[in-house]
Amino acid sequence: MTYRRVDVASSRAWRWGVVLLTAVVGCHQETPAPDPEQESVRALEQETLHLSPPAGCTELTLGELANGIELSPVRYGQQPTYRGEFSNLGDPAIADTAYIRLDVNTARGLHDLANGGTNLFTCEQCVYGYQDAGASTAKTFVAESGKLLLARKVSPQQTAGALADVVLRESVAAPPLRVPYTGTAPVAGGECRWIRFATWDTIRQGGCDPREGAQATIPPNHTCAADDTVASDGTLEKSLGTKTQGEACTYTPASADQLASTDCAPGYACSGAYGDTRQCLATCDFMAAAPGCPTGTVCGVYGLCIEQSVMEPIGYLFDPARIGETCGVTFSEYCGVEGARGVCMDLTRSGHGTCYRYARARSECGAGEELGYISYPLANGGADNTSGWCYPDGL
Repeated sequence: MTYRRVDVASSRAWRWGVVLLTAVVGCHQETPAPDPEQESVRALEQETLHLSPPAGCTELTLGELANGIELSPVRYGQQPTYRGEFSNLGDPAIADTAYIRLDVNTARGLHDLANGGTNLFTCEQCVYGYQDAGASTAKTFVAESGKLLLARKVSPQQTAGALADVVLRESVAAPPLRVPYTGTAPVAGGECRWIRFATWDTIRQGGCDPREGAQATIPPNHTCAADDTVASDGTLEKSLGTKTQGEACTYTPASADQLASTDCAPGYACSGAYGDTRQCLATCDFMAAAPGCPTGTVCGVYGLCIEQSVMEPIGYLFDPARIGETCGVTFSEYCGVEGARGVCMDLTRSGHGTCYRYARARSECGAGEELGYISYPLANGGADNTSGWCYPDGL
């Protein structure tokens, strides 16, 4: 049976439940037009060249960041979280971890980090880190002010951008303490760190966005195969065949200069997610009003159409309750109907769950709601926490 963990906020306790466009060059070569994304990054860097660290702040640098699938083991956060290391912090023998966390719906453009209030619970664009991470001497630093430029966005997990004039204040845990997103508050008179300018880029070869509305960006004869359970991050596959739903398929892994290829038709991933043998499965978005799966199938994890009768024996649970209704069980990954899916959770320990609607982003939850998540354990100790759902906060 599939094992998973569900985390939600609780006033009492956590509850467990889980483009290269190939340029066609003619007879003469034209001067390429300036890249507006690069131009915006350069302009931001120019603003910082003559700045000095604020009084009492130590300048540090930010190393390369990686998103969930680039980490080893793979670790997808509840929201897009890029991880790397800071320099010039504490004990040189202990890693100083650095993070940028965004809301799934963070838009391209310039964002003011002061809006987060040095609080990891309230920030939608968060920059933070841990000095001497994991040691008894560890300290937390959270952005108090600064600029975050989201210059390019292929998917929520694959973005490129820059930080400028970021002040990070020593912080400690602060209420709320027992939720999927815990709070922080600055330490009075605490230490200060400063980032003059830094860039990040988590866009990978063949990266794509499996979500509805992003399909126009997929080249002909390719399929965007999801890499995370909620199907918000994907990688292109060359679709070189004509096989469709349920047919056995052959998958050729990617190489240094080639995308992976399959003998499935475009729009079908060659997947082994539901058995030992790979088969062509139609891709879908379970958050779409009409996921578009073939008759007799549902839109399951990893954005793949499959029979419910295949999912249930391997541990994926279904309940007929609609969004907001009482479930017949305390927990199931699927309630509602296609196009209006939710998760059954018994937050009040009444013996029956309630069907709470699925969402990918905290920003998609309403006033008085928080984003819980299902955590699917992955091989080698990894985890995928991207399957989110909105529920009334304070339960």
